[in-house]
Amino acid sequence: MEFAQFFTQMHWAVIMLLVLCLVLLIVEAIIPGFGICGVSGIAAGVAAVICEAIFTKSLFDVFFLIFLILLVFTILFIIFSHSFKKGLLKKTPLVEDGTAIPKDYGKHKHLEKLIGKEGEVISICKPVGKAIIEGKTYTVCSTRGTIYPGEMVKVAEIKDNTIKVEYIGGENE
Repeated sequence: MEFAQFFTQMHWAVIMLLVLCLVLLIVEAIIPGFGICGVSGIAAGVAAVICEAIFTKSLFDVFFLIFLILLVFTILFIIFSHSFKKGLLKKTPLVEDGTAIPKDYGKHKHLEKLIGKEGEVISICKPVGKAIIEGKTYTVCSTRGTIYPGEMVKVAEIKDNTIKVEYIGGENE
């Protein structure tokens, strides 16, 4: 049987399943992840082989179809892996390369304004406690040992949204 004759004698259901298989696998290659399109594409390919076996009852035709499907899959895999390496797939609107979380998420910019400000400790800092700075109560972390209530502190730095304070004096001197 010639190559062209193989396709002209193919049943329309097999052709439709092969086209569906090809389309679904291309969609799966563009949209990342092994999802519904990939599984459905593989199922359509298997169904096409089964239909070919039922309609033709020729072992040669079935193996030839399996060979063609594997050849097309290999070519598609090479094309898409090459495109992905070159960054062509990242430029499609279907593929996101960023995160949904903003880059400055969790950073409180208003805390940066507290650096250098003084406040009074209202609960013992061993090393974490509470202090009033500019009229607001904040959870602070001592840069040295224990700081007792009533002692004065100065904001030294903000690190990972933690207010680091240093002792500057107070009533327990």
